[in-house]
Amino acid sequence: MSRTLDRSGSGRRRKVTALLALLGLVLPTQSVSAPMAWAGHTVKLRVVIEKVVQKGCTDSTDGSDFYARITINGKDFDFGEITDQDEISPTDWKAEWDIPVDVQPTGTVQILVAESDGGLNFGDDVCDISPADGTDLDLTVPLIPCSVTGEATTACGQTKTVRGNDDGEGDGDASISFRVEVDVPDAPGLAVRCTHSPLWPQPGDDVTITVESFDGAMQVGDMDPDAGAPRVVDRRKIADKLEIWVQDQPGPTPDAPDLVLSNRTLGDIVVHDVPAGDLEYGCVVRKGADNRFTGWRKTRVGAPAQSATDPAVPVIFTGARANSIDVVLIADTDNYSGPKDPAFLSAAAGVVKGAYFGQNYFLNQQQHLNFWIADQRGDADPGGGTGGPICVLTRPSNWATRYATWADAGGILHTDNFRDCANNGLFSTEPTFLSTVLHETGHAAFGLADEYCRESGNICDGGYFENRPFPNLFDTLAECQAEAPNAAACRSFTDINSRTWSLSDPSPNDLMNVDQRPPQGADIARMDWKFNNCITGLC
Repeated sequence: MSRTLDRSGSGRRRKVTALLALLGLVLPTQSVSAPMAWAGHTVKLRVVIEKVVQKGCTDSTDGSDFYARITINGKDFDFGEITDQDEISPTDWKAEWDIPVDVQPTGTVQILVAESDGGLNFGDDVCDISPADGTDLDLTVPLIPCSVTGEATTACGQTKTVRGNDDGEGDGDASISFRVEVDVPDAPGLAVRCTHSPLWPQPGDDVTITVESFDGAMQVGDMDPDAGAPRVVDRRKIADKLEIWVQDQPGPTPDAPDLVLSNRTLGDIVVHDVPAGDLEYGCVVRKGADNRFTGWRKTRVGAPAQSATDPAVPVIFTGARANSIDVVLIADTDNYSGPKDPAFLSAAAGVVKGAYFGQNYFLNQQQHLNFWIADQRGDADPGGGTGGPICVLTRPSNWATRYATWADAGGILHTDNFRDCANNGLFSTEPTFLSTVLHETGHAAFGLADEYCRESGNICDGGYFENRPFPNLFDTLAECQAEAPNAAACRSFTDINSRTWSLSDPSPNDLMNVDQRPPQGADIARMDWKFNNCITGLC
């Protein structure tokens, strides 16, 4: 979703200092420090030598024997002799190196050309190809947008010819024609992820806010490891601009971002010594005419404002409960000491980032998702085996009085290994099984039915039901063929209770099927209906 920022008011700025080492930029009205950078998306820097001509760099009467070395960011690429030619046009003197732009926005290139002299010619000649001091050609390459500076200046993708400057350095001059290219991947679509750490800050904490840019196809497990079905696909996308906007004290809305980075996939700032209350922030990524804004969200610093009557802690609050899907994360009594247990908060942060903000559909709906921490623990245990429940969920003791009227889903996070389930608005999950988080959320928050027959023995023992409007499972094939988004794909199966069900979403690659990723047509129709109801205040 695109949105234009509305920055009204006088725009009183926080006192935050930005240390942006990669850009050498300081925003003097801020107090932000940048944590250690980490490798981001890569571009491919390519250097091609097209021609070498001897201009005195030879000891031979039967033609020169040129060879070369190209060094990119310290990585050497050697090219062997081409014999007996004073002018060469090699077809394979090409060096390529992948560079992570988030930590190395500029590449360095050095080109060396030598001429091999054997026998009575007394050793090899180092050719002077530099129009400046020295013999080698030293170049600097800003990667995005690409340009070439240093001892030669040229546009990327264009052939440039230089030669030694007759200054007596080396063993004679040569001219060289070369070109520099940078390949920047550009997958379709654009998405923005904006997170903070720690998930539930306490007064006096330093809070890191991170913005990330992705393409429009991110699925669970692509960027954050999913124990349920490991696969990592680099979905980072180099944005023209990354922005973080912060409001950490009451007052007018800020009139400018607190962090701006160009041609990156990620950036972060640290807000120091946060006071009790609400920390509000939002993130923007810009690529050409496409702008993505997360919307403003708040995180509570310290205790909730009305802790006695409303004890839920809003760790990501985007809007009123009636207008949002509200997910409450609950610590399991068997694994965590309470809601402030650092291990639980770390697990909850991973669930928000890797599951809900790690899948493109949910990421596009992030302005309508609230995340809360329950003040009391619940319990999830394995079921009783054949004929019994899949698992047993025990809600927090104050769930009925403090949560049930507004929470769309309560997720009990546990670390024990058993088959998870959902019922009565609650679900269980191991926090590292990110696809399971979303599958069980599909049940608890959106009323989606299972669509799988488990692989082992083709056992159809899921939770099957037709839930109108916009069901993802039908109790007759005729209804599926009349109403499903992909009616031509309708097919049927029989469950362990001899009931026949029909569905149209593909198998196994579906949120409610075995692979649990991604949401498909019938899932999306139901979830869209739910989100649209929320937007109109019916959540």
